[in-house]
Amino acid sequence: MRVSDYLKEECCCMDLVAQGKDEIIKEIADKVKCGGNVVDENKFIADVLEREALGSTGIGNNVGIPHARTDAVKGFVIGFAKSKEGVDFKALDGQPVKLIFLMGADPKELNFYMRVLAELSKLLMNNAFREELLATTTPKDVVGVIKKFENS
Repeated sequence: MRVSDYLKEECCCMDLVAQGKDEIIKEIADKVKCGGNVVDENKFIADVLEREALGSTGIGNNVGIPHARTDAVKGFVIGFAKSKEGVDFKALDGQPVKLIFLMGADPKELNFYMRVLAELSKLLMNNAFREELLATTTPKDVVGVIKKFENS
């Protein structure tokens, strides 16, 4: 199970226009829909925001993983965005979120979804991985960093 098998360059947002958490989730969702697996973008966004209202997905170390199990997607989708200034996600450590991974999965894909989330979480525990992601400037760099750390 590799995150790089699912995160595509066209689903990476390197220059976020949005400022607030909700707007950023919408901006990343707009990128993710290009993969064709988002069947209802508005419902996908609403489901992610509903999940976010239950508790912050800002996991600390400048990372946020907004996500939802939703029938608004077929299979599984993942997108990435980077914020230079950081966004208030009400993260567990109180720090702004700079690395954002947006995920959605069909409720029937729970086991798959949990495995990808576990793999991503394992990568994100590595300080060097987070630092290299923060230094990326292109979507190709993002996917390259992920592949590098998946193979190490």
